[in-house]
Amino acid sequence: MTSADKTPQTRRISMELRTGDVLIIGGVRIELEYKKGKTARMAISADSKTVITKNTAAARPVPSLPS
Repeated sequence: MTSADKTPQTRRISMELRTGDVLIIGGVRIELEYKKGKTARMAISADSKTVITKNTAAARPVPSLPS
């Protein structure tokens, strides 16, 4: 669990997306372009000052799904 997960201002939203679906988060546009198996390609459009990073799956814990 990261420090961001512990703050009361943080929330987690889960949603299912289909190819072509778009998320707008704080002015950042994320489009799901392609999905096959466990791999997805997303196009991210953001202001040039917006920092975008990728955390690989090996670098973070995998959440458990409810049974």
